[in-house]
This record gives sequence, C-alpha cells and structure tokens, in this order.
Amino acid sequence: MSFRNWVGMFLMGAVNNLPYVVVNSAASTIAESFNEKNLVGVVFAANVALSVFVKSLNTFLLLKVSYGLRIIVNGCVMLAGLFGIAYAFNFGFAIACIAVIGSTSAFGENVTLGFLLGFPGSLVNAWSSGTGMAGLLGSSLYVLFGCVVGSGQDKTNKLHSLTKYAFLLTTPVVLLYWLAYFIIIKRPSSHPDLQVVVPDLPVNYGTVGHPQNRQQQGDGDLGKVTKILNAGSINTQGYRDLSSSSKPSESACRRIVRCLRLVLWLAINLCAVYMFEYVAQACAAKVRSSKEYNVGCPELYASLQLCYQAGVFVSRSSVQLFKIRRVEILTIWQFVNMILWIVDDHYKFLPVAALPALMIVVGLLGGASYVNIFYLILHEGDFPAEDRELCVNLTGIFITTGIVLGSGFQTLLSITVLKDD
Repeated sequence: MSFRNWVGMFLMGAVNNLPYVVVNSAASTIAESFNEKNLVGVVFAANVALSVFVKSLNTFLLLKVSYGLRIIVNGCVMLAGLFGIAYAFNFGFAIACIAVIGSTSAFGENVTLGFLLGFPGSLVNAWSSGTGMAGLLGSSLYVLFGCVVGSGQDKTNKLHSLTKYAFLLTTPVVLLYWLAYFIIIKRPSSHPDLQVVVPDLPVNYGTVGHPQNRQQQGDGDLGKVTKILNAGSINTQGYRDLSSSSKPSESACRRIVRCLRLVLWLAINLCAVYMFEYVAQACAAKVRSSKEYNVGCPELYASLQLCYQAGVFVSRSSVQLFKIRRVEILTIWQFVNMILWIVDDHYKFLPVAALPALMIVVGLLGGASYVNIFYLILHEGDFPAEDRELCVNLTGIFITTGIVLGSGFQTLLSITVLKDD
C-alpha cells in the first residue's frame, strides 16, 4: 500500500501543477502572440489572480466538504480553463482563462495537503516531488512544441499554434488526476474521511489531537470519548470531520488567529521566496535579445524555464534525504538571486552560458523552501494535529500573496527601469 500511495500522490502532484506550469512556461509566448511582450508579468499575475479567493474558500467554507467532491469539481474547472486558453481570441480572454487554470492548481494544492494529514510523512515528499515533475513535464512540453510546431508560418501564427496545441495536449491528464485519487490511492482506516463513529464502542484515537493529549486519554473512558467527539463534527455520512476540532470555548476567529501565529514565520518566508523567484523568472523573459541565441529550437525563455523546473523537481524530492529547518537561509539566498537577475536584465553583464545554472539555483531554493515548510507544519510537534489542516491552508494563502507581489513588482520594473531592455 505504501508504494501504491506514493505513486498515486506523485501523480496527483504532477497533474495538479502541470497546467499551471505550462502557463508559466508559455508566458512570454502568450504575451508576444498578442503583441504584449512587456506584459509577461501580467500572465504570471493572472495565473494566481484567483488563488487567494479559492484557497480562502477552501480554508473557511469547504473543509467539511468531502475531498472526493472537491477533486472532481477541481478537475472539471481545470478542463474548462485548458480549452479556453487553447482557443483564446484576444489577450483579455486569454488572461481570464489563465486565471481559471491557476485557481485549480491553488485549490488542488490546499485540498491535497489537507488530505495528506491522514497519511505517513513520506507522502508529503511524493506530492512535492510530483509537483516538481509537473514543472519538468510542462516546460519540456513547451520546449518540444517550440521546435516542431508552426514551421512555414509567420511568427504570430506560429505562436498561436504553439499555445493551442500545448494546452490541448495537456487536457487528458485530468483523467489521470481522478484515477490517482479514486483508484490508486488507498486511505488508511484512521483517515478522517473514513473514520466511522460507532456509538458505545471505543474510538480509534490515531488522528485525534496532539500525542501528549492522546496519552492522557484512556481508550476505555467513554466520557472522554464523548468529549473528543464533541470537539469535532459528524457529517451526514457518519464520518468524523477532524478539521473542525478545536477547543470548545474557542471561536472560529480566535482559532484562525492562533493558527496564523503558529505558522506566521514559516508563511512569511514562503511568501518572500515565491516573490523573489517570480521576479527572477519574469526577468528571464527579457534577459537577452533573440540575436544572442539560436531562435530556431527553442526560445531562450522556455529553456530557462526548463532549467528552473529541474531545480524545483530535485529540491522538492529531497525532504526524505535531508530536512532544512532554518528556512530563512533559503529566503535570503533567493533575495540575492533576484537582485542578480534584475541587474543582469538591465546591464546584460552575465554570459548566456551562465544563465541556465543560475536559473537552476532559483528552482532549487524555491522547491526546498516549499517542501521543508509544509513538512514541518504537517509533522512537527509544534503544530497540534487538529489544527494542521487549517495551518496548511493559511500558509498556502501566503504562497499566492508572494506570487502576486512578485508578478506586480516585475511588471512595474518592466514598464519603468527595465522597459525595452
């Protein structure tokens, strides 16, 4: 079951992030195909425009909705976004469809990280490794199509063809997304979605409360069982919903504030890392004139995106080998990377051959920050078990905030100090 679940969670991570990555890899091409080459940052921003909304929706309203229903709806919306961007007729409509695609990645991320609470810690690495593989697949797909699509066409038609077929080719993976969740993954009997409440019988304490609290609670004490059950809620299918577990006297607002305080340092670091890396990625779209590299196969930007995603894949797959608790070190290093890319975008002082290695480093730092922060939240004792899903969802909102800030800052640079560089 362990290997089977690892494969299933890896596939879910890969499919969940694939459309999002294809958009980022295509950002320069999409903007240029509609004669908006200075608005690459807008494409990045659109990819996360609805993320705060959908993550907040999941965090504050949908935690009691079954994971399966949320996965089904998310896949359907993903399909709609993919078809929309493939047949976009102007830049505004393309941006709207990109926002839809990005929202499915954000929503799916929060749902799946909450779903992971009932599984062993190794599956966090499976999910994060899958999201890293999505980066490799998405960027490779776009590099491949940049080589073979649109020969004999003028530049505008070639760019439109590249976008259309890349996104249409991505649509079948949604079926794999559903297959992984409903068929491949086998949930343990102690998983919140499966744990049936049986009156007058002892209840499995495996996923309830902090380990210290579990030790103090006796399996045979039905009074304490009743107290624990009252701390959660029972859904209509007879399953206990642990996401609502909290102190009986604590209001929902106070619980959110308390959990936010628990994750604030980690969340701020994750926000900053994403902001810095998205500025660096967007700078790569204008870092060199097409005269300085082979324009036939492929464009430099797509190749740098492939390097970035390779770094993300390696670092997001690393948590089972080593763990990083001083995540602020990654944040500071990523800040230095951002400054380097901004300066090079203006002065062009770095050799083209050095750019791929630098972009790999950007990906390594971003992926390492992501996987280590979520591993800490899901498995460190500082975070009570009954609050971890809320903590994960709150932290996920900071990812979106960082991307929005990074995209906005890079767009400001592109229309001011880096305009036409």
